[in-house]
Amino acid sequence: MSQNSQQARWYVKKNGRIQGPFPNQLISSYLILGRIDLECEISQDQANWAPVKNFRALVPDVVLNAGTPEGARALMLARVREDERSARGEADGSVERRAEEDQAIKLHRQLRDDIRNDYHSRFQSNWRYWVPILVVATGIILAFIFYRPAPVVSSDCSAPAQPGVDWSGCNKQGVVLSVRDLSGSHWAAGRFNEANFMGSKLDNSDLSYANFTRANFQQASLQRVYLKGAVLDQADLQGASLAGSDLSYAELTGALLTDAKLNGARFDHAIWVNGEVCLAGSVGECLQAR
Repeated sequence: MSQNSQQARWYVKKNGRIQGPFPNQLISSYLILGRIDLECEISQDQANWAPVKNFRALVPDVVLNAGTPEGARALMLARVREDERSARGEADGSVERRAEEDQAIKLHRQLRDDIRNDYHSRFQSNWRYWVPILVVATGIILAFIFYRPAPVVSSDCSAPAQPGVDWSGCNKQGVVLSVRDLSGSHWAAGRFNEANFMGSKLDNSDLSYANFTRANFQQASLQRVYLKGAVLDQADLQGASLAGSDLSYAELTGALLTDAKLNGARFDHAIWVNGEVCLAGSVGECLQAR
């Protein structure tokens, strides 16, 4: 079976069902998104089957390296990027039926949960096991060649609250960070339930897929913030500025938005405060089907 041809088409056998045929690029995309794994069998003729791991050209490096803490984080970010590509592809196509859009929203929410759960179950739990290994390895390296290794990952849950802090995947539930400059921060897939950011500045930050249920953002500055897929259920955003931010696929059920500045903010497919889904093209407001 040829794996190099860009015109190759593959059938996928999963849970006893055969689907396809799919092009090379889609097989690689499914591996990144976790829809299939390396043991999943594929075939071009439905007669000769083999695990997808046997076809190296189809397997992205980020999938092969996912067994380390650094690799797990890289895979999480790759999934976010791959999901964005899929979303842009859908936007460039013809107008879909409302039922299809609802299904897309459900799939996106599932992907968000998969990314968050994957990060916490694989990266954080694996980190506890990797710590002693890294300590020993670092000691050996320092003792023999005086080499100082680079950090395994950039995120540091113990890092102080400051501009640019990377708390991706961290659990900061209930943290009090009112009237702080936290601009340029990276908190993707983190947990910030019931946290207090009243009056704080979070401009130009990546808060995608993070959980801010019942968080306090009163009078906070959230301009040009990436909040795609974030959970803001019952969050207090009164007087906050969300100008130019991306809240597509975000959940805002029960959120308080009195006097919030929404100019230029995107709400494509977001779940609005009343539980309704915002239509594609919602900018500055939530457009809802009548």
